[in-house]
Amino acid sequence: MLKNLPLYIAIALVILAACTPGEEEFTFESDATLRFSTDTLFFDTVFTQSASEIRNITKRFRVYNDNDNALRINEISLEGGSNSSYTIYVNGRPGVEFNDTRILGNDSMLILVEVNIDPQDESEPFIVEDQVNFISNGNQQHVQLVSWGQDAVFFRDRILDCNTTWTAGKPYVIFDAVLVDSVCTLTIEPGTRVFSHNQSFIFVRGSIRVNGTADNKVLFTNDRFDERFANAPGQWGGIIFLPGSNDNVINHAEIRNAEVGIYLGTPDDDTEPDLIVSNTRIENIGGNTVLPVVGNLVQPGFGIIAITSDLYAYNTLINNCAVNALGNYAGGNYRYEHCTFANFSFDFFREDPAVVLSDNLVLANNSLLVSDLAVEMKNTIIWGNLREELLISNSGETSVTLDLTSNLFRADTTIGFENNIFNEDPRFFDPRDQVYQLDTLSPAKDVGLDLGIRFDLEGKERDTAPDLGAFERIEN
Repeated sequence: MLKNLPLYIAIALVILAACTPGEEEFTFESDATLRFSTDTLFFDTVFTQSASEIRNITKRFRVYNDNDNALRINEISLEGGSNSSYTIYVNGRPGVEFNDTRILGNDSMLILVEVNIDPQDESEPFIVEDQVNFISNGNQQHVQLVSWGQDAVFFRDRILDCNTTWTAGKPYVIFDAVLVDSVCTLTIEPGTRVFSHNQSFIFVRGSIRVNGTADNKVLFTNDRFDERFANAPGQWGGIIFLPGSNDNVINHAEIRNAEVGIYLGTPDDDTEPDLIVSNTRIENIGGNTVLPVVGNLVQPGFGIIAITSDLYAYNTLINNCAVNALGNYAGGNYRYEHCTFANFSFDFFREDPAVVLSDNLVLANNSLLVSDLAVEMKNTIIWGNLREELLISNSGETSVTLDLTSNLFRADTTIGFENNIFNEDPRFFDPRDQVYQLDTLSPAKDVGLDLGIRFDLEGKERDTAPDLGAFERIEN
C-alpha cells in the first residue's frame, strides 16, 4: 500500500491544481502587464515641514490586473529609495520597497502615497519628483509623483511680537491661533499669503493693518490645496477682533473658505470706525464650530458680523455665506459705500437674509442686548435668491438712524427708503462662478452717486456716473 503513496500524492496534486480558480493561478507571460488609474500623481502645493509641524498629505492610485490569471509583482519601490520625500503604502504597510506582491486576475489594488517635504530655504515654490516602480514578469512600469513644495513660516498658539510685519515671499501658516496683543500692531505687506489650518483663528486685541494693493492682494485662506478644498467653506476659523481693538485696516485682501470672515466685537464710547475694510473679497463662509470668543451667541456662516461696533466698508464684495453676508447686531455705527452683498443657495440651504441691520441681539439666556444703531449705506447692492435679502430689526427701545440712499435691494419692505432700486435683478455676470461684475443691461449701471471713491475693487477707474456695487463696468 505504501509503495503507491507517491502516485496518490501526484493524483491529489493534479486534482488540487484542477480546482484552483484561474484568477489565482499565476501567469508568467511577458505581455501580462499592469494598468494604472493615472500615469502621474500630482500633489498641489505642499508646505515643507520640520519635525512634525503638520500632518502629511496623502493621495492614492489604483493598480489593475486586467489579465484572467494572477500576477506576481516582484517589486514595488520608490525610485528615490530612503532619500525620497514620499512614502508608499501597500496593503496598509508603509515603506519604500515591497517584494512579491500578488494581485489576482481581473482585480485591483490601492496604493497610497504620502509626501513630506523638507525645508529648502526657498521663497518660491519648487518641484519635488519621484516615481513608483513596478516590476512583474520582466516588465518595468512606473507612475510619476510630482509635488510643488513651498517653504513657510509656521505659528502654533502664538502671541505675536509687538509691532510685527509680515511680508511677501514665504507664506505664513497658522495652527490653532495667533494673537495680536493689546497696544501691538501686525502690519501685513502687499502680496503676503496667510494659510490657516482647520479651526485656526487670527485674534486681534491690538491692531492689524493689511496693506494690499490692487495688483498685489493679501490672501487669507485655508492650508489645503486639493481641488475639493479650493472653494470649500469652513476650512479655518476666521479673523476675530476682540474688545479694545481699534485702528484696524484691511485693504485689498481676499478672505476665503473660513467659518467666519470677520467678527468685530469692539464696543466703545465713540463713533469712529475701529475697522475699515476696503477693496476686499470675503467668500465661501460657513462651518460647524461655534466661535470661541462668544460661546453660543454666534454660529459660523457670517461674512462680517459686527456687534455693538463701529465699521466702515467700501469697495467690498461678500458672497456665498451660510448665514449673513453682513450682520450688524446690538447696534453700532456703520457706513457702507460701493459694496456688493450677494448670497445664493449654491453651497448652503439658506434661511437667513444676506444682510441684517439690527439694534438688538438675543443672548444665550434669552435676554436682549440692545444699543443705538446708525447705518449709512450708499451705492450698494444687496441681492440673493431669497424673497427678503434685507432685514431691519428695531426693538423699539433704542435710537435707530438709517440713511439708505442710491442702493439696489431685494426686499419686500420699501416704505421710507426712497431713491433706491427695489427687486430689479442686478444681472451679475455669473454668480455661480462668483463673478459679480455687472452685465451690460444691469439696472445698477450708471445710477450711483459720486462719493469720491475713484477706483473700484479691481482698481478700475469709475466714471462720473458710477455703477452701484463694488465693480465698475467699463464699456469698450
